[in-house]
Amino acid sequence: MSAYSDGEFEKRLANLKDSQKEIQSISTWLVHHRAHSRAVIKVWYKSFKSIDKSRKLTFMYLANDVVQNSRRKGPEYVKEYAIILQKIFHHLASLNLEEKIKQSLGRLINIWGERQIFEKTLLQSVEKLWSQKTKSSLDTSSDSLKSSTPRRKSSGPSSAQIDAERRKSDIDIDEMLESPLRKLNQSQEDSNTSISRLLLEDSTTLLSPRLGSPGSGDPPEPEELILALQNLENAASSDAEVREKIAKLPPEVSEIAKLETITSATQGKALLVQVEEASSLLKDYNARLQEELKERKRVGNMVSEFLSAQRELLAQAEERLEQYYEKLEKMKNMEADLKSHIEALPDIPVLPSSGGGGLDSLPRGGDLFR
Repeated sequence: MSAYSDGEFEKRLANLKDSQKEIQSISTWLVHHRAHSRAVIKVWYKSFKSIDKSRKLTFMYLANDVVQNSRRKGPEYVKEYAIILQKIFHHLASLNLEEKIKQSLGRLINIWGERQIFEKTLLQSVEKLWSQKTKSSLDTSSDSLKSSTPRRKSSGPSSAQIDAERRKSDIDIDEMLESPLRKLNQSQEDSNTSISRLLLEDSTTLLSPRLGSPGSGDPPEPEELILALQNLENAASSDAEVREKIAKLPPEVSEIAKLETITSATQGKALLVQVEEASSLLKDYNARLQEELKERKRVGNMVSEFLSAQRELLAQAEERLEQYYEKLEKMKNMEADLKSHIEALPDIPVLPSSGGGGLDSLPRGGDLFR
């Protein structure tokens, strides 16, 4: 899998087409390079603001695929997208989008809510913003159908107001992503807390290795490592056919003493042809062995990074297991205290019913003063 760079990502976004296969391909690449999540969001948002409005939905589908598929490996993309989610929909709300696109974006918000991708309060504010936009556009189209008189005064915003809103929405995205402690990002801190709670509560969510493993710090995927190990099975050292050819080379091509046995030019030319063929065979085989050595070093680094990440995951799992044991112990203590408290409560006798030989009726007020 190719290394990440802003230029490479911009190129992939420029060629992005509205097809599930291509969206998933770029999404897989981005999830693999989740260590660069902040740079990814900056490039994505910059391209998102500049593309034609007909391609906005495709970019949103890519963002949706990334945040959903990356949750099993870590919350990096969810955190970064949550910071700018309102800005994204403010931008979308300022555009005159087709009704079909607006409906698709509304379904996207609903999916995020159902699957708990983002924090609840954040999604509520985004949903409110988007529903107001949809409602206002419907009201505007309805009014235009009801009346076409030129004397009617338009209630919509002027072009100057629209330009001002757009300039206001163009707050530097770098500033938002680099300053998580700003007031406008206070809701994101709540989002991070909610996401962390979700990751702890969801038993299907995998742990995420922290950076610091050998090399790039970006551990390979298991499928990547398996493929690299399988490729080594076809390496030069495993090529039995070439090894057999080398083993069957005549001793004349390697032993200098054999030159003394040559008695004619014909024998010398024949030996020269054999030596050149053997030399070419050995040269090619040595080049393949050198490539294999480099590949084995690369795979060795991949294995080292993978094992380091697995050890980190194991440490996190053990830490989480210890937390669960502590919670279980607290729950057992609470259960024992509750049982003890219930057993210490006094027995409350059942009061007899008022009819049929039960308690006498209470005296009237007049009887008390006789």
